[in-house]
Amino acid sequence: ERYQEGMASIVSSLLLLFLVPCDAGILRGGGLLTKRFRLNSQHVDFLHLKHLEESRGYGAKASNSTTHFYNEAVLDHFGDGIPSASSVSHWSQRYYVDDTFWGGDDFPVFLYIGGEGPQGPVSPSLFMYELAQEHQALVLALEHRFYGESQPTEDMSISNLKFLTSHQALADLARFVEYVKSSGPETMDNASTPPLELKASAVNSKVVVFGGSYPGDLSAWFKLKYPGIISGSIASSAPVFGEYNFEQYAQVVGTALAYELIGGSSECYSAVKKASDLLHELVTSTSPYGTSKKIPDALKPCSEIKSDLDLSTYESQVMGAFQGVVQYNLEGRKPYVSDLCNAMTNETETDLLERLSSTLALVYEGQSCLPSSFQDDNVSPLADTKFSRKGCDLECSSMRQWIYQSCHEFGFFQTSTGGHMNPFISLDSLGIKNAGAEICKQAYNVSGDYTGPASNPAGLVANTAYGARDLASHNITIVNGNMDPWHALGIINSTDPFFNDGDGASRFSQQVTASESIVLIDGTAHCRDMYATNVFGEDTVPIVWAHEVIRTNVAKYVG
Repeated sequence: ERYQEGMASIVSSLLLLFLVPCDAGILRGGGLLTKRFRLNSQHVDFLHLKHLEESRGYGAKASNSTTHFYNEAVLDHFGDGIPSASSVSHWSQRYYVDDTFWGGDDFPVFLYIGGEGPQGPVSPSLFMYELAQEHQALVLALEHRFYGESQPTEDMSISNLKFLTSHQALADLARFVEYVKSSGPETMDNASTPPLELKASAVNSKVVVFGGSYPGDLSAWFKLKYPGIISGSIASSAPVFGEYNFEQYAQVVGTALAYELIGGSSECYSAVKKASDLLHELVTSTSPYGTSKKIPDALKPCSEIKSDLDLSTYESQVMGAFQGVVQYNLEGRKPYVSDLCNAMTNETETDLLERLSSTLALVYEGQSCLPSSFQDDNVSPLADTKFSRKGCDLECSSMRQWIYQSCHEFGFFQTSTGGHMNPFISLDSLGIKNAGAEICKQAYNVSGDYTGPASNPAGLVANTAYGARDLASHNITIVNGNMDPWHALGIINSTDPFFNDGDGASRFSQQVTASESIVLIDGTAHCRDMYATNVFGEDTVPIVWAHEVIRTNVAKYVG
């Protein structure tokens, strides 16, 4: 379904996946991208959400959640043989509970699934919170293993990161739901700190899960792999099709820069492409690269470009600035696409590179040069095996974890190689070798013949394990914005230009069951549907429509 209104850095390029209520871990990037967009994670950025709520006057009372640690989380759900109770390794997983609206026995449970970043409590800024009030639901949120303060091992060495997989995360969810259902006012809880004290029993409660970006994947896959545990799933901005070379990302960015409904234009697209072409030509015209005096000061490399890998780091900062803005367009974090396009088409400035410099200054405020060291800006931050300090809360680092998952499971490495509607195609240092393989080799010491995440003759294991765009499940609502770069890897309308797109897509062509609903929202970006009504001002007609579809489906799931 689709409602139309109006007109029908390396690591940066790496993973701009999911950031605000959705941190996409999905923006991948070192240098300025990490500082500007907190590219550590992919799902909803709960630190940004906290600041948003403070600006709206909620302050410390934005959520009535209590924070707990489930001390009987299991490190390895799939160890060989049948383990004895004494041989199972346990750890403490952070979660949140809000029973403000809960009607008690037989009323539903809504579970927010954490992803590639620190998890915060569900609050009034999320649409899920509205629905919880309508259905008198118990509200829970579970942090993903290895992220935030949910640290199952001593450190993040390679030998420990083997326990960081989507399969283990789904088993965590299943165990947690069963734990909550076994709790109640008549049971004494020794499994959590502080103890979980529910005012009623959830044993007969229907459970609906919510997630956006990578957690959107988990939301859909949870219903697929554990169908008897939950009643329904809302999977927002979920890139269910794993892809090593995610070249469509830049193509959607180009499409957004030309889309008038959100402030783009063909002139804007053309200006960005011409400026990118000109900058690449100028930077590569000298030896060493980037020493031409014609390069505007703010576009000069911060350090000497000694290799193609350094060049890719530099060029990823240029492409990444547009990536980040498009991914989170109109979600309370300026500049927006319209701001970038106004700067790129400013006729009072005749020099295209000066326009580009002014545009990047909107994104990277106060920056006097562009990071250009592959080792210092991309590899070194990923090589740190230590977790963030205890008590890091919503500021815990997530970059090493998320890109490890990308290297081993999903890919999602954003490159400049796509041809159609790609204004960055001239930035040819951002191919899959530099933007993907070399990151994985040098940061995680994977073998020299690395050619992508785990695969088999049918494609990526992540696709064969879950079905990619053919989930073959039921009671899943799949929501995407058509200006979100990640929708190109999602389950979308057949009329969308990126329908069934991606290498190997023919092996995993989209199939939708009768109770799987597609909601494609015109003009919106990553995880936009996850925000509460009018949180960014009056909602557009497409958002209102999408919320009504989600509301109707949730009512069916709990009915």
